[in-house]
Amino acid sequence: MNFLQRISLSGVLLLMSFPAFAQTSSQEEPSQKEIQDTVRAEQYFADEINFTINPHGVKSVLEGKNQNITLVDVRAAKNYAEGHVPSAINLPFDKFSRFEGTEKEFPELRKDGFNYVYCYELGCNLATKAARKLASLGYPVKEMKGGFNAWKDHNYPIEK
Repeated sequence: MNFLQRISLSGVLLLMSFPAFAQTSSQEEPSQKEIQDTVRAEQYFADEINFTINPHGVKSVLEGKNQNITLVDVRAAKNYAEGHVPSAINLPFDKFSRFEGTEKEFPELRKDGFNYVYCYELGCNLATKAARKLASLGYPVKEMKGGFNAWKDHNYPIEK
């Protein structure tokens, strides 16, 4: 074996000693846990489709003058006052997190139609938390993906 062949063979053996480069049976066949995770992932994405709405969808609903929706802005009152989606009510998350589901607390929320919630931006999870809380209390709900920033990015009308 010449010098170059020995170096090549040494390199191959070295690479094979690293787990990232070695083929293992777990890379060839998914484990039962991985298969179960794909089932959970499928359900998650189906739920995301069913329980989210994009800004365009909200705008279409508003243009249709649908009376069976309440738009809920969970941002701080200061941010709401600076601008919000037309007809949205302000229910700041700090107040909302204590909501127990009585109609007296927030009479604008609907059980006979949808409540669309939004917060600041795509990375904000306040609307997700609010939507989860509403759903747990029996309120039909969807989350507007992208929040108020996505609404503004589309140059849709803003109310003050």
